[in-house]
Amino acid sequence: MQQVVTEIYIAPFSGSTDYVKLDLFNNESINLKYTQKDLTDLSKVFAPYSLSFTIPATPKNRQALLFFGDTDVLKANITGSFPCKIYTDGNLNLTGNFNVEEAKYDNNGITSIQGSFETDFKSLKERIGEDLISDLATVLTGSTSLQFTPTVARDSIHAKQLLYKELDYVNSGTTSANDIVINYITPLASNNRVWSYSQVEDVTDNIAYSAMYSGATLMPIETTELKPAVSYRALVEMMFKKYGLQVNMPLRNDKMFNEMYVWVNGAASEEKLSDNNVINFSNQFNTIYCQLLIFDAMNQGVQLPATPEIIPFFGTDVPPGFLIGSDPFKYHVSNSLKNGFGTIKINIGDKATSSMPDIFTLQRTTKYIRFSVQLTNLVLQTTSGKINISLRRPNGTKAPADCEEILNASVDMVTGNNNIFVDIPDTLFDNYTEGYELYPSIEFYLLFKADLASWEVTNIYTQYGYASADGGWLQGYNTIAQRCFSDGSEKFKASGGIDFVQSLPKMKVVDFFQSFLKTFNLSIYNPIVNTNQLQILSVEDVNEEHKIYAKKEVDYTAYVNASTYTKSVQDKYNKYNFKHATSKYKSNVDYVAGNTAGLEYGQINQENNSGKANEYSVVTNYTIIPPRGVLNTNLQTYYGFSNEAADEQNRYKPINTELVLFVNNNLTYLSNGVELGFLLADTNIVPINSYMLMLPWFANTKQSLGFSVLIDDVSGDSANKEKTESLYQRYYSAQTTRLLNVNSLSHKFDLYLPSSEIYVNPTRGNEPPTGFRLQNDIIIGETRFSVLDANIDITTGKAKLNLLNYLTADNTGKGVLPTPNMYSPDGYDSTQYQIQ
Repeated sequence: MQQVVTEIYIAPFSGSTDYVKLDLFNNESINLKYTQKDLTDLSKVFAPYSLSFTIPATPKNRQALLFFGDTDVLKANITGSFPCKIYTDGNLNLTGNFNVEEAKYDNNGITSIQGSFETDFKSLKERIGEDLISDLATVLTGSTSLQFTPTVARDSIHAKQLLYKELDYVNSGTTSANDIVINYITPLASNNRVWSYSQVEDVTDNIAYSAMYSGATLMPIETTELKPAVSYRALVEMMFKKYGLQVNMPLRNDKMFNEMYVWVNGAASEEKLSDNNVINFSNQFNTIYCQLLIFDAMNQGVQLPATPEIIPFFGTDVPPGFLIGSDPFKYHVSNSLKNGFGTIKINIGDKATSSMPDIFTLQRTTKYIRFSVQLTNLVLQTTSGKINISLRRPNGTKAPADCEEILNASVDMVTGNNNIFVDIPDTLFDNYTEGYELYPSIEFYLLFKADLASWEVTNIYTQYGYASADGGWLQGYNTIAQRCFSDGSEKFKASGGIDFVQSLPKMKVVDFFQSFLKTFNLSIYNPIVNTNQLQILSVEDVNEEHKIYAKKEVDYTAYVNASTYTKSVQDKYNKYNFKHATSKYKSNVDYVAGNTAGLEYGQINQENNSGKANEYSVVTNYTIIPPRGVLNTNLQTYYGFSNEAADEQNRYKPINTELVLFVNNNLTYLSNGVELGFLLADTNIVPINSYMLMLPWFANTKQSLGFSVLIDDVSGDSANKEKTESLYQRYYSAQTTRLLNVNSLSHKFDLYLPSSEIYVNPTRGNEPPTGFRLQNDIIIGETRFSVLDANIDITTGKAKLNLLNYLTADNTGKGVLPTPNMYSPDGYDSTQYQIQ
């Protein structure tokens, strides 16, 4: 047995360059576990780690580990995980973390410390926890929100748009650069109705555009029924960045991967009012004029007019003496900047009492304030828009959106003038003194939002109701109003906000990551030691030549104990099922009904003829949808809803819980003469004759997002079956064939590896490095194997390898029976959606 010089260095903190060499026991075994992604459990990924080992509790080790076990010492490192480097015969072998686990004591004195080594990736699942993909945008320095106005929607129907770009300048030019470029496209697909098209007759939900025909059922496409789609790769890169993964991933050069998009079809996110919604002002509240109160005989009370209006008799002139004495003299409204945001401050002249009582108990000291926002000449761009205001009390330097909400209001928008108001009872006024040297006041930020609309002017009003000292009946009540103008910016920032990441369907990051790995059959291999980059590789990548991440043939015959080894059945499954998540979309449900084999869209089964009933499923957490054709057009669309709603004929229920994938096939044109109507503003309808074609396959390279080869279900052209390459064909076929063949066996060998094979020694150029790596092919005798898993003692070189033999040309494919997709036009026909 050889003795390998193993050295372990740790640092007290992440990012520290002050590493300390640990003292080790002379006879301690440090077994590193290497696991290839388990080919029978594709949810597992590679994560090198060590079995637990012990180190002596020497003074140096105790100090390096911050006196672990001593509860009286305050710990600066509260995780118990220390950055770690392992050297073999002076060569850097692995980088990761050393995790302390327990300390052993003898006669009340510490004797040893137990711990284990793991790479940064090993604890990824724990670090991700319950995070959702909507949390990924927290790593960005900017916002993923956008005003999804009709103009924005129309532009993104015609061309790919850039939402956000953040380049990784630190790793610029390297394969590990986490460049985040968020593009978006709006698929021409409704989420709430079945589109029909005719320029000569009335059909339900007719989206035709025609200057000649004016049918009663013409219903142009509205922004509110469309959802954008964001780049899939951007989510992957945000995930890498959020969890600190430097990744060498050749898939970044794949055309389809770069043109994949995720539908932003989650439940309408509660677009919380943000600091972007704070209104600023272009002038002061210096326009003062009189108003009349309204006496409500039915309710025996006094009301302010809902919309501030000038009294015709007085105009904007305040009658003489109106501001004399104690009546409204001490009422004052002003606006200013606080922390860079506009605030409004209102003072009243008497001690606060209560909100306005009815007419019979109204007293002279009663004060009543109504705060109003008025939009003039508003033009609707949606049938269900709302206006919202929120009054927030300033609190030091806290951002307006984080401040306490005092009052809020929400109203439905209507064409023309709109007014939204809140009544401020005088009990909310504070900061007055008993002698009224300081009068009661209230100060607030004004947060405002209106959905998909345009208007001319934003007026801000305060209305002040009080009882005069003149006595009498109705003559004893007066109202004055003050008006201010906003700076107009809310017309650009308050309308139609959508956060492209927050509005994705709710999915856990860990599920998204696993689905990403399953989609492309990716494995995660040893980090490249000199750069500490994880290698996320597909079967194609591993089989490339002259690449640093590619596999290499290594002959271990001289190191193996050939006298004893075992062979066993590697695969306990006789059937593999590859599919995306089962979908509730009506198109998907109908597709299953029309498939005589009962397969879902993009699904494929592979099995051998063993007769056993033991299946393993490879299932992602997102789905793809069969495209649909709109009759009388060449438009390929999708419907983002499930079965027909019971309470309304030919209307469907939107689905917002499924993550849906598309591939961008660039701009395509509608048939000659076909134009769709798009509602740009109120009654302003514009034509659309081209759109970005979003499909479940990438026509340019004939690659499919399905595990099976997808047939073009819209045209019925089965030529795609011969030309398109499925996910299964590209990434799984050879592997599955191998697993299902009875001649594929697991071989377990005992070896003693030299130190040159324990660590990875990078070579110059792009050639694969020497040393043990999981992607390598191992030669023993005259047989070539791939690695399933390995256990290597880095102090002695003793190793246990679990290997899988390759198949010869004679037995490849024997006994493998693919289940074909049996497409039945009678059960799946786009004409069934025509509305007569």
